[in-house]
Amino acid sequence: MPASPDVTLSLPAVPYQDAQLSVHGWLLEVTSGPDRGRSARTLGALLRVGTDPGNDLVLGDPTVSRRHVEVERTAEGLLVRDVGSRNGCLLEGRRVVQSFMAPGETLALGNTRLVLRREGQPTLVEALGGERFGELVGGSEPMRVLFADLRRRSRDEGYVLLEGETGTGKELAARAIHGHSARRNGPFRVVDCTGLSEANLEAVLFGRPGQPGVFELASGGTVLLDEVGELRAELQPRLLRVLETREAPHPEGGGHLPVDARILASTAKNLEEEIRQGRFRADLYFRLAQARVRLPALRTHKQDLGLLARHLGEKVGRAPSLFPQALSLFEQYDWPGNVRELRNVVERAGLAEETDGTGWLDFLGAAPARGESRGKSLGAVLSGLRYHEAQDRVLADFERVYLAEVMKASGYDIQVAEEKTGLSMQSLYRLLKKNGLRLKDLKNADGL
Repeated sequence: MPASPDVTLSLPAVPYQDAQLSVHGWLLEVTSGPDRGRSARTLGALLRVGTDPGNDLVLGDPTVSRRHVEVERTAEGLLVRDVGSRNGCLLEGRRVVQSFMAPGETLALGNTRLVLRREGQPTLVEALGGERFGELVGGSEPMRVLFADLRRRSRDEGYVLLEGETGTGKELAARAIHGHSARRNGPFRVVDCTGLSEANLEAVLFGRPGQPGVFELASGGTVLLDEVGELRAELQPRLLRVLETREAPHPEGGGHLPVDARILASTAKNLEEEIRQGRFRADLYFRLAQARVRLPALRTHKQDLGLLARHLGEKVGRAPSLFPQALSLFEQYDWPGNVRELRNVVERAGLAEETDGTGWLDFLGAAPARGESRGKSLGAVLSGLRYHEAQDRVLADFERVYLAEVMKASGYDIQVAEEKTGLSMQSLYRLLKKNGLRLKDLKNADGL
């Protein structure tokens, strides 16, 4: 288990002020089918739809799958995604795997029809602290909504399950809750549940003679059960007992110790699916998920890329130059590793600038294979051009490579490419024409 500081350093408590952010919520409403009239509303980043009780919008229609679709708020709009349904989904009569959905459009799932509605009146969300909450940074609407939710959770003692993809900052969110809570002066301890054996669990959670466990060490503070979805099935009942009784076995034997620590948990897994597969206990899940907070993926708030890159560069002491070309390339990438991946990119780019004078464009160029020399760098090529010529060269090369690869991956089907890129058919044809790419020529080249 990685070493964690005994005490989290936090800013002194700041009096709450009247500061609010207007956020438009959105609503999925069932307009026809067995569940007509049912709906789900959210201000957050994600709505899950299906027949399983773990969904945000739970349907009784037998033609709908347990987990049918997700609707995610992104910087470009609301993205509907089929997550492996039996019958698929139709958006305005057209079958889609992934596509943007506009307010007023109809989504068909089996015999159920849903309409997406944007609320006319915005909701006022508490928005204190500007562009950061603890070590989390962001000025976009999804992040400001997240900060408000985390601030609310910091004011009580309830269990909170932090959900989100790998690299979204779940541990930072837990530290922020702790740092803004009444327990801020107590210890903050992290238990990495990945690969814990029964023997390790005994030592880490409950301790052994002469060595206190984490619940005792964190008395008066907070414990984060990091990636709790990885906890082995045979160890889950023992954790559940601690949560229910608020007592832990005494490391010296012969009795129990009271647990005076707030307990938070995080997971990158869909625990409802883990329950269905028999890998996670439902009673443990419902105990941990008294409140659920989902951290948005970086692809849903790309407007924060510049702010995040500068913050991460300053934090590691290697802030590379952030040229418009680099940010333009960043915005075309979906960042599957989220902020953690961005941090790695920033660190390596900053180091490259320090050591050999290269910059973002060198770093973002195609990396050579292992054992292969890089040859003339992209920066060296561009330095022989005027600024606007170099900028046009980078962006034009990006568009040509991206469009050619997307069309190949889409089987040269413009409708499939439309779903993959999130661009309209008209925009795709315009960009293909602009870059001199014809579907016929691309197909022929692929067949050579």
